[in-house]
Amino acid sequence: MRLEISKLKPEEVKEAKEMMIEALHENYITDIEIEMNIALDINHISEKASEILEQQLEHLIKSKNAAVIAARIDGKLVGYAIVVIEGDVADFWDLVVKKEYRNMGVGSSLIKEVENYAKQKGCVAIKLDVNLQNENAIRLYEKFGYRKVSYIMMKGDRINGLP
Repeated sequence: MRLEISKLKPEEVKEAKEMMIEALHENYITDIEIEMNIALDINHISEKASEILEQQLEHLIKSKNAAVIAARIDGKLVGYAIVVIEGDVADFWDLVVKKEYRNMGVGSSLIKEVENYAKQKGCVAIKLDVNLQNENAIRLYEKFGYRKVSYIMMKGDRINGLP
């Protein structure tokens, strides 16, 4: 097994998009995704959102202030991370690893590469959002020294409305 970390290739965009959609379904689609019109309901992502995700990935791989970092095992795409530079802070957008390749060091390797990219770009901090119910991701980020600094709170949702 040979793990390779490098930039996402244009021909991998569709596969990366499908991985992102699978991750959304796995970690459940939240009210935030519905509010942002990424999802139609708690079980379905919209076709328009799928197109937008693909366009966004295509844009990011060309950007000078962002990187889509891919992880491949024996040449097969198994995960990726997205980082966007905003001044002197890196915004760590996504970390996606295919389920069957988790706990094999793929996520850790991607985090290290995101951190290296942020340092090369002169960043002094990295921020990220993680769903509070994604305990595995939280543990992984904490292992790398990330800490909780805020919470996003909501009342009500599109399905049940306000109580």
